[in-house]
Amino acid sequence: MMIRTLLARTSIILSTLAAMAVLLLLLSALVANVVYAADATASAATAAIGPVIESVLGAIGVVVGGYAVRLIHRAVVWLGLEQDARVRTYLEDAAMNAIDYAIHQLGGAIRTPEAKNQAVEVAVAYLRRRVPDALSRFGLAGSDLADYVTARLPRNHDNG
Repeated sequence: MMIRTLLARTSIILSTLAAMAVLLLLLSALVANVVYAADATASAATAAIGPVIESVLGAIGVVVGGYAVRLIHRAVVWLGLEQDARVRTYLEDAAMNAIDYAIHQLGGAIRTPEAKNQAVEVAVAYLRRRVPDALSRFGLAGSDLADYVTARLPRNHDNG
């Protein structure tokens, strides 16, 4: 959950920075309008067109700022999905190691339903010790974790 919180905070920070940049652009356009109006040497045409150009540039800045915020948001979401994929791969590897460990602890074979249940218990305990953050990231606990491990047990119960 820490990574998702960090990504959410990063998204909020980047969105805020983009909004501040847009506001700064609009403020600069307002200042430029005041300067054009105060410039006594400017021609009448320049004085009339200057504020229009600044307004158009300000509007373009707002649109570009909006797209920048959207692009930043997509990048943050993509990074979150990429991180989920990495953690999922890590968890799959850990689950297979846990199953191998459980089979080894049981003498190399799962021949009975009781042995299967013991293997699941050993593998679940292994995962809880080794990868608690990955389990919490995907909400794997209790019977869900046991089902996750059971689904990955070898089909052939004579593993020896």
